Amino acid sequence: MPSISVEVNGARIATISLAGQEVVDVSVSGALDRDPKAIIHSGGSHRKDGAYGHLIWIAEQALLPGDAVCLSLEESCGIADQGKTIDELYPDEAPCTRTDFTIDDNMAAQLRSRPRLHDAFAVQVETSSGQQATAASDDLNTAFSFSLLWDSFHPHQARVRLATHCLDDVLARTGGTTHLKTILSVGDSASFVLAR
Repeated sequence: MPSISVEVNGARIATISLAGQEVVDVSVSGALDRDPKAIIHSGGSHRKDGAYGHLIWIAEQALLPGDAVCLSLEESCGIADQGKTIDELYPDEAPCTRTDFTIDDNMAAQLRSRPRLHDAFAVQVETSSGQQATAASDDLNTAFSFSLLWDSFHPHQARVRLATHCLDDVLARTGGTTHLKTILSVGDSASFVLAR
């Protein structure tokens, strides 16, 4: 079964075995109104004894301008990280009982009133097959997301996407502006750089 390797600035920070997993996501996201400017996160779901569970391999690690992330879909992994449950990562947190995550008018107004903490962002993505994309902030693109999504229905592939968006895109449930959308096969990789 393949694995996902995650490196930041050439140092491996996670090796995720996909054996037994249903869905695994590795994502970098950021916004002009959030601090830190960008974070990397990885989590996934698995099925065991007829029930679904959730594991986290990278819990919102901050990235700085100039940092480079490389995500590789590898044939095998050797020693893999086990991942942790939410209870293991946050033992003192009360369980979340909220089930409705709809953004109402009051929440939207609060989000719109958040101050800008950064002047701009620029990001770059390149795949091992030579595909390239860049994206930068403007009035309609105040946040970005770069993600690798793997699922057990296509175990030897992963979907990669770079997009920018704003709050209006979130409220309208649109995907924002897609700058790159492609498929990685085993042996392929995608690199992301937070340029500024």
